[in-house]
Amino acid sequence: MFLNNFDVLRLSLACLVYFGHWNLLTEQNISYKIFHMETLAVEMFFILSGFLIFWSFDADQNKKHFYIKRFFRIFPLYFLLIFLQTVFFIIFSDAIFDEIIKYFISNIFFLNFLSQSAGTVFSQLYSDAINGSLWTLKNELAFYILVPLIFTLHKKWGGQVLIILYIMSVLYMIGAYYLDIPKLLVLFPAQLRLFVVGIALYIIFDRLNNKNIYPLIFISFVLLILFGNNSYFKFSLYPICIGFILIYLVYFVKHIKINFDFSYSFYILHFPVIQLALYFEINPNNPWISFLSLFSVILILSYFSEIYVEKKFINIGRTIVKKFRNNYMKEINEFK
Repeated sequence: MFLNNFDVLRLSLACLVYFGHWNLLTEQNISYKIFHMETLAVEMFFILSGFLIFWSFDADQNKKHFYIKRFFRIFPLYFLLIFLQTVFFIIFSDAIFDEIIKYFISNIFFLNFLSQSAGTVFSQLYSDAINGSLWTLKNELAFYILVPLIFTLHKKWGGQVLIILYIMSVLYMIGAYYLDIPKLLVLFPAQLRLFVVGIALYIIFDRLNNKNIYPLIFISFVLLILFGNNSYFKFSLYPICIGFILIYLVYFVKHIKINFDFSYSFYILHFPVIQLALYFEINPNNPWISFLSLFSVILILSYFSEIYVEKKFINIGRTIVKKFRNNYMKEINEFK
């Protein structure tokens, strides 16, 4: 679908999440806006997922193929990380056996909200979680499960399905806000509206061009400036506004080619690296040296993680899918 900036944008968003989490976890309280954009970055990640995952399923509507590819894209690195974090708790935590088992089982099934840590090992830090970034993955997983159903419903009833899902998600958020239960705002029904915006942008993409994208961008910026701090706007029209800005950055600015994509590794590795540096008291006192040194460590780890974990298992997934396809074609030819 034309030249795009998906890879560089995903990496940029992962970096913005690092900026925000580093600022919070190290308690630097730096006021520059770029150190307070982690929420926006995560929301854009969800919209990108809506676009790309729906596109992926549209290209190959075999559910078995879809779930195999998703599994080998997400789970191997995630499993390795949870395993290593559990080993850390076994060695350094004061947690009892039951707490460590609870941590491992909860997190291996993406239920990190049940156990974000084991023992009191991080109790003196800003956050007691070893990896506070993982909450987003259960939302991604919920979306993956629903994609084939949403695709089928959209094929049968059209855009009204997406409108209904979007409205349901918005009403859920308004309800959680009205009841003053902020924890509900990070559960899947809240993020569904972001995924739906990504799906809608994929579906209407062919209608977007240089003639109509600029008015949409202008209107989006005006609305964001006027109502950006209004909670009800954030729940309702805000995702649509940042969705148009996102699609503009992906397709309507100069293409930036990069030959790597370790945004996933960078995203799920950055939080524990910061936490461990703080726990072992090896975080430099100078804030800028801290920022750059931790960033460099995470960058290097992510680069090798992509090469030796992500790519290898992605290729395994593709090989399995290819084998299924070949067997299927063989059966068809034999039947003929």
